[in-house]
Amino acid sequence: MKLALLESVQNAHEDSVWTAAWVPETEYSPPLLLTGSLDETVKLWNPDGPQSIRTNTGHCLGVVSVASHPSGRIAASASIDCFVRVFDVANNNTIATLESPPSEVWQLQFNPQGTILAAAGGGSCSVKLWDTAEWKLIDSLEVPRPEASKPQDKIRSKKFALSVAWSPDGRQIACGLMDGTISIFDVPRARFLHNLEGHTAPVRSLVYSSAPLDSRVLFSASDDASVQVHDSERKTLITSLSGHSSWVLSVDVSHDGAAIATGSSDNTIRLWDLKMRAAAQIMTGHTAQVWAVAFGPPLKTDVRSCLLASVSDDKSISFYKYT
Repeated sequence: MKLALLESVQNAHEDSVWTAAWVPETEYSPPLLLTGSLDETVKLWNPDGPQSIRTNTGHCLGVVSVASHPSGRIAASASIDCFVRVFDVANNNTIATLESPPSEVWQLQFNPQGTILAAAGGGSCSVKLWDTAEWKLIDSLEVPRPEASKPQDKIRSKKFALSVAWSPDGRQIACGLMDGTISIFDVPRARFLHNLEGHTAPVRSLVYSSAPLDSRVLFSASDDASVQVHDSERKTLITSLSGHSSWVLSVDVSHDGAAIATGSSDNTIRLWDLKMRAAAQIMTGHTAQVWAVAFGPPLKTDVRSCLLASVSDDKSISFYKYT
């Protein structure tokens, strides 16, 4: 397996690019890339070129997360301005505006069925769930807070939800917390199941395996400079991958389930061979921390290959071919 740099777009945004997500292809367009930036905009990119298709200026503060609906027709963006904007990908028209208290909407993700939009609830230490038919808040899954037995334990009892990931069947959701723990919920029953332990610093990014036989495997990226691989059902740590010299800000899994990519504040991207449990390649093209990496769908010209996109504080977007 390998990554080959195809193109980098310098000054893709006017400020740091914090988030990226692929929009699935439709009958009207090929797969597209969504990016969100500190410059308060969301941009839509055609990787063929690559070229910017349109700019969304609906937010008034930095955009911390973008997410695409499985249909490829709608997308959502979350900002520090406390709003989630849901919009039509084709024409940029606003479909819904979801308001939340300050610091209570961070990473977004639609469930595989497209019926629910989830958001890491930040200071509320919860996962917010909105129904995508009427865009109403249908649940708030609360992370249990340990009781502080001593005054010095009060800081430890405070939690903050940073990241979310849906299981492939859409029945469970994982939530990464500032204290390094990962909370697993049963969504249909609105029930907390258990925590996954192992990290010692904030969990910035989560993704479940795309391999059919490994659907309970969960990958987590943390400020402790490690990537951990968990069995989310058995509550066990399968392995820990180390190599980055600083925070690991993002993790994503390839469509074939054989590799993961990570982006770090050490300015690098690493491609990890999951069978070997080792880094197969290190990409050093960015000049500042890499906030997000995102694998695209298989290429029509070669189903064994796909695109990988990365975004960075250096304002650039890079596209790679994963083979």
